[in-house]
Amino acid sequence: MYATTACKCAKKQAAASEEAVQDMRVTGTISGIENGKDGYTARITDEKGTSYDALISIVNLQKSGSTFKRYEINDVITVSGPFWKDESGITHITVKELQ
Repeated sequence: MYATTACKCAKKQAAASEEAVQDMRVTGTISGIENGKDGYTARITDEKGTSYDALISIVNLQKSGSTFKRYEINDVITVSGPFWKDESGITHITVKELQ
């Protein structure tokens, strides 16, 4: 669906997480899901048409005191957490809170 593999994403996320100092909150509709080892990456499209890749991980949510929940395509979701942009301009969010 989208060309980011879990391994590449994890390496880039680890490098970028040191640079990410702000959290981002996004509300939108899930247009795609890529399952991973301890969660999934959801492609979220907001009402302006901007897409975000949100890493929704059991481990990350537990560390932040939040609860993991599985969402499906076409669900509306609000996520927040630190973010970074990859070379293609896609914004990635490491989800620390689900609503």
